[in-house]
Amino acid sequence: MKQLVTFWTMFLTLTSITANGQTGKITAIVGATVIDGTGRAPINDAVILIEGTRISRVGPRSKTRIPQTAVTIDGRGKYVIPGLADMHNHLGEGTFTIGLGGAAVRPGETPPDFKTNLRRLLGWGFTLVFDPGLPSLDSLAELKRVSEPDTSAYPHFFSTGPQFGAKGGHGANGGYTPDQPEDARAAVRQLKSAGVDAVKFMYTDLIYVTKQPRPMLKPEVMEAIIDEAHKQGLKVYVHAPVLKYAKATLRSGADGMAHAILSDPVDAEFIMLMKKNHAAYITTHAIFEAVANIGSWARRESTFDEIGLIPKQVYQVGMSPETVNQWESRWDNLSYMRERLPVMRSNLRRVWDAGILVVAGSDTGNSGAGVLLGLASQLELQLLVESGLTTQEVLRAATLNAAKMVGRDKDLGTIERGKLADLLILDADPLSDIGNVRRIYRIIKGGAVYEQSALLHEPH
Repeated sequence: MKQLVTFWTMFLTLTSITANGQTGKITAIVGATVIDGTGRAPINDAVILIEGTRISRVGPRSKTRIPQTAVTIDGRGKYVIPGLADMHNHLGEGTFTIGLGGAAVRPGETPPDFKTNLRRLLGWGFTLVFDPGLPSLDSLAELKRVSEPDTSAYPHFFSTGPQFGAKGGHGANGGYTPDQPEDARAAVRQLKSAGVDAVKFMYTDLIYVTKQPRPMLKPEVMEAIIDEAHKQGLKVYVHAPVLKYAKATLRSGADGMAHAILSDPVDAEFIMLMKKNHAAYITTHAIFEAVANIGSWARRESTFDEIGLIPKQVYQVGMSPETVNQWESRWDNLSYMRERLPVMRSNLRRVWDAGILVVAGSDTGNSGAGVLLGLASQLELQLLVESGLTTQEVLRAATLNAAKMVGRDKDLGTIERGKLADLLILDADPLSDIGNVRRIYRIIKGGAVYEQSALLHEPH
């Protein structure tokens, strides 16, 4: 009987890792093609050794010794990439609803389950998430708490907390609406004390969706937000898809664009200011494509969701004539956006070629445009390829560049010795088709291994 117990103990130790996030002391992924995120050529028939939460070795199987005690994952025919990042995600469901937009919860609405949605994003393959506009400081503290351990079943989480906007303008719901510089400075100090990772404000009149311009922050208030944030050691990200407004914030020292530039081709001054400020450019093509053509967007998402991870009824709502008509009635200047989508797409290539830090982000939230949680984050990568980036460049925007944006590139973003073991094992090659990021075999976060279904559907 004692021998039988010993046998089963050894078997359970040496067998492949389960789907519940359990991990042995040493894990070996054997036989996969490794796309390490550095831009180097893929390693065929590779071995990745994971000790605890970190990668201890990466190399060809012929040159890599696998410890006898290692728990092995058969990677033959599979591809391993760094865990993905969505650096503009408000943790809403992203469904097709005709609300007022923005990150806040309005009367009569059910608040998003931020904690559950953050965990679900891990199930979609995203091991790093930045939320530029979480409306509640209590939620910020809770999400920071649950995501803090490297082994937690949540992505690494960064956020600005509540955003800034003008009274009556975009972003006013649930955020700060300072009218004077001293009020803006006080709010920034409050955010700093709450432990935010950065600050975000809206600097837009929404002319790209409405013919009735919305109020904007006063220039002196905008400048005070940036100045005080920098005094507090915080970077500042700006919602400013209109070029002239984006450049105004960059002249005042903004550290990044929370959205692509939509209104005009980016010019030499914009490029110069972005480089001078070492600013990041967060893509968010998904939100613009969705807002401009909501019915077409719903059809596209439905097609992209090949295995039906989201109920068909969700897409049917977005495709329905009633929804489309309501959307068109809500926004009376969508023709402006539609005409400028090609500008947004071409801007991406120019910004990348200029050496600016381009970072993938979807702007999933509660805009009502159907930028669906998880799915849209994956589809964003497809949109970036269609806008002119190579699959290798897109993977970099969604991995290493994202880690650089939040100063964590020593730990995250590539598959290298000493870095955290945040990995995706895929059933197909994302370099031949970026859409293959959907074909997830296993998700690894801090050395713990998960099946996708466990993260998407298990209560937590």
